[in-house]
Amino acid sequence: MRRRFNGAGLLLAAAAAVYLAAAWLSRPGFYDGFAPPPDSYRWVQPPAGVTSNGQKPLPGQAVLAVSSDHSRVAGGTVATGDQPPQAEVVIQPGALVAPNLDTVSVELTPQAAAGRPADALIVGNLYCLTSSVSLTQGEQLQLILRYSDQLPGANAVYRYDDETRSWVELRAVRNPKAATVTAAVPALGCYAPAAHSIATTSSGATVVVGNRWLPYVAAGTILLVLFAGLPLYLRLRRDGRSRGKS
Repeated sequence: MRRRFNGAGLLLAAAAAVYLAAAWLSRPGFYDGFAPPPDSYRWVQPPAGVTSNGQKPLPGQAVLAVSSDHSRVAGGTVATGDQPPQAEVVIQPGALVAPNLDTVSVELTPQAAAGRPADALIVGNLYCLTSSVSLTQGEQLQLILRYSDQLPGANAVYRYDDETRSWVELRAVRNPKAATVTAAVPALGCYAPAAHSIATTSSGATVVVGNRWLPYVAAGTILLVLFAGLPLYLRLRRDGRSRGKS
């Protein structure tokens, strides 16, 4: 009896381990029918399927000094008031055009994204970077955007043009540990974090691929483990009956 119990228990333990691993790693959708925990991300307007935490995103502002001869604007950092910041811009000295003033202002303002790129899913707010002066020609700013923990991890940054209602992708570097994506931006404007791992059905519905396939893979693996172990279980049961008769 002990041998039969150990064999069946081993199969159940293996299936449970696969299920728990999938539950831990998968994105929302795995626990359909249950209320997921609130998103730690602050949304202007949370997308469908994301549970808002009820907190609105905060803007950011910085005032940078201009040299006494009005030839150079000091460098600095602009970050939103969220903790951790959901958007941050690093400005190098001289990156902004120096005005005939003592200071310049730089702002980061969260907005709801208008639509999405054709081949990507927006996974955070649209952040509009504005300033009282323009960017010096040939200069770039470092933009760091945090993304939602209830959507696929961002692997791109997109710039949104309100006049043409179009999206332009920028080369970006992802930091999964900090849940951020960083890009060098060549102009002021509005930017959003995005994930490429999506597909669109013939009806126009967006389907996120990647980790959302994990529940199905896990279910198939569980069935495979159980079916593969069925002959072993029957043999152990048969052996147990034989020993019981003898």
